[in-house]
Amino acid sequence: MSVDLNQCKKGDILITSQGIEVEYVSKTPWRNYTYLDHVIKYLDPIYGESNYGTRTNDGFVFQFNRIPETDNDIVEIIFKNK
Repeated sequence: MSVDLNQCKKGDILITSQGIEVEYVSKTPWRNYTYLDHVIKYLDPIYGESNYGTRTNDGFVFQFNRIPETDNDIVEIIFKNK
């Protein structure tokens, strides 16, 4: 299943390939985040203060050298306001 994070707006919920719910924040650059195309926020407090990450337009954690078995790639978008 392919996704296009360019369709997302702040607050949309994203589901990762590992079953984790994250929230769409913004396109990059945002604050000090410039790597890849989009910023996401992990919702589980277990991730602490550094609970942000970035993804490619098609939802991947890394541009290259991907490990599908462990990467939290985005596989589904739940639009908050469609």
